[in-house]
Amino acid sequence: MKSTLTDLWYGNLEPNHHGHIHAAEIRQLTEYLDRHRQALAEKLDDAGKESLQKLEDCYDGLLTDECENAFVQGFSLAVKLLVEAQT
Repeated sequence: MKSTLTDLWYGNLEPNHHGHIHAAEIRQLTEYLDRHRQALAEKLDDAGKESLQKLEDCYDGLLTDECENAFVQGFSLAVKLLVEAQT
């Protein structure tokens, strides 16, 4: 079952053709984060910019893994609840 959930997570099943719209709060926080990241990058030398990029890459990888795991766990819980409701 996990491979189906992973396919759903990565958009291979495309159950929703309308795309994802972020809530206003998420969009605002993303803009705030981008603005401050850019301001910090402007103050750094080349070595600092490289370190910042490595930090961002690690964080992006971690966030992706955590989001995928939360999605799979949440979906699995929903299926368990549905199965239990049927019995």
